[in-house]
Amino acid sequence: MFKKTIIGTAVIASMFLMSGCGGDSNGVPQTKNIVSAEFQEVSVPVTDDEIVSVRVSNKLIVKYDDGSSQEYPLSYNEILKTGTTLGVAVFGQLLDVNKQPFKNLAYSMDYVSYNPDANSILNIGGKYYLITHFEEPGGMLYKTELDPVTLKAKNTENIDFSSVDGTLINCAGTRTPWNTHLGGEEDYNLNTIYADNASPYYTICQKDNNTGYFNGNNSNGKGDYFCQYVGSMQRYLLDLNIDVTKGYHGDRFNPYKYGYNVEVKVNDNGTIQVAKHYITGKYTPEQAIIMPDNKTMYLSDDGSYKGLYKLVLDKPQTTFSSNWCGTLYAAKLDQYDSQNGGTFLVNWIKLGTSCDNDIKKLIDKKLIVSDIFDIDANIKSIDNASLCKTDLGYSFIVEDGMAQCLRLKVGQNRSNKFSNDNEVKLAAAFLETRRYAGILGATIEFEKGEGLAYNHDENKVYIAISSIRAGMSDNLGDIRLTTNDCGGVYELGLDNYYNAYYMKGLVLGSPLKDGDPGSDKNRCDVNKIANPDNIRYIGRNILLIGEDTSNHLNNMAWAYNLKTKKLTRIATVPTGAEVTGVFEVGNINNNYVITLNIQHPFVDKFRNVKGDVVNQKYLDQNTDKKKGIVGLIKGIPAGIFSER
Repeated sequence: MFKKTIIGTAVIASMFLMSGCGGDSNGVPQTKNIVSAEFQEVSVPVTDDEIVSVRVSNKLIVKYDDGSSQEYPLSYNEILKTGTTLGVAVFGQLLDVNKQPFKNLAYSMDYVSYNPDANSILNIGGKYYLITHFEEPGGMLYKTELDPVTLKAKNTENIDFSSVDGTLINCAGTRTPWNTHLGGEEDYNLNTIYADNASPYYTICQKDNNTGYFNGNNSNGKGDYFCQYVGSMQRYLLDLNIDVTKGYHGDRFNPYKYGYNVEVKVNDNGTIQVAKHYITGKYTPEQAIIMPDNKTMYLSDDGSYKGLYKLVLDKPQTTFSSNWCGTLYAAKLDQYDSQNGGTFLVNWIKLGTSCDNDIKKLIDKKLIVSDIFDIDANIKSIDNASLCKTDLGYSFIVEDGMAQCLRLKVGQNRSNKFSNDNEVKLAAAFLETRRYAGILGATIEFEKGEGLAYNHDENKVYIAISSIRAGMSDNLGDIRLTTNDCGGVYELGLDNYYNAYYMKGLVLGSPLKDGDPGSDKNRCDVNKIANPDNIRYIGRNILLIGEDTSNHLNNMAWAYNLKTKKLTRIATVPTGAEVTGVFEVGNINNNYVITLNIQHPFVDKFRNVKGDVVNQKYLDQNTDKKKGIVGLIKGIPAGIFSER
């Protein structure tokens, strides 16, 4: 299963209930000001029924400046389960480039995903559309129209990405200020280092003799996943002419076509436009969020030994465009201390400036890694880093968990696929973003950068770091922290130009030891977060945090009060599932809704401190209930929390 993500959408405008404005759920005007809003806490699941159920906070308690309070009952509203036929579409069905269901020996049935992820709610001319990611190799998004009164699904359809040769492992997403959907194409192990025979990590994938598709049967760790991803995109593109000796390029497949952010626009008539924004850079993009200037973006990178990026567009964006132009930067951290997750000064290293259309032209050259970098194939371990010939211009980096010795291939060494050195540098910046960032000295040590959120009240960005380990705790490089497998959420302070200049731990999980209360069923304290993923700031000092963890018997969602530091559990989902698609918010008529998806219920094995599987009986008893669920929390009237 792809352990990642899910969603923390940008919040970039405030909406407070002030005297003489706003209203209750029936639109009745209020004449008093809100002091606080607090969710009633959901208990830790204990009974069998609680462990296998979706549970959300029963009520929201709102307190006013005249001393009064109002309670609003809350409930979970299931919109669609994967596999549901609605109109002509099967929700979550994987379709190929010809809009036909996947059919081959690898997927003997018409493949339907149980991995719904990010959501965006778009109001288009009074109609409400829910855009939903599915986190699959051979990616897909669905557009579902919601009834504005009942909030039920009226119709659904697969969004066609054939114009950009498909999409891959769509994880977290954002509703843009110009009312489109922007989502991360989390390519994970479609790392081009496996596709180049000049690389020490070159992987030869095996083809199925009957279907002609590649599959992941190499028993080669990440290389095995690389082969699965190649095979999945083959099945989408119906491309049987992929050449393993030439960078895995085929008639349509090209490893450099995936690993960016994609944008979806719903037109007034309900039709769709899509774009792939290559200047966001190729790495493992979890999410991009957009600042109030409509041009500065922050972008997270999921996995081990990854980066943190900032994109500044040439001009503010106000509408959908398939050709963004801008400058991409990578974060360089300077650690100040290691307490509470650490405190860091942040600087930004410029990688390059370009436009989507120009980077697409480079992709069409069918490049391989060794067109861009000289690679010392003898360097494959951190233990022989000293053998990397830095005196000859090589740099030693650890990227995506792999030790590499690289040198930018310019001057007399330049590949004949490039006409000048500037093209090489642009290819490095936007097609080999993380490697180039490492060569230039940026910090590529982050462990599973997940959701991002913007606090419009304090001008801060938050990022979820799922685990503090590997590059963050190896006592090497820029980040030197104590391992915390439960992870944490970090705060980034911004200046008046939305430039992040510091980063510090905000709220952390707490690992359990053998014998600690709850350690027989969990590896992290159940009264604290574990492996945070999606996050969202909704105003009233509340940051919502969703989990993607196997360290709690049940994944949970939380409301963290930034002022009081109180952490309130607001939802739990069935064991074996992760919380995804959480915290896209918006007003539908007078309802303020918060989305919450359940990905792969009763699938993943969760373990305790001793490493014992603690949920096997529930997985065995619910094999017929593995369908993913897309839904929302309802009952909050419009005007209490921020819509963006």
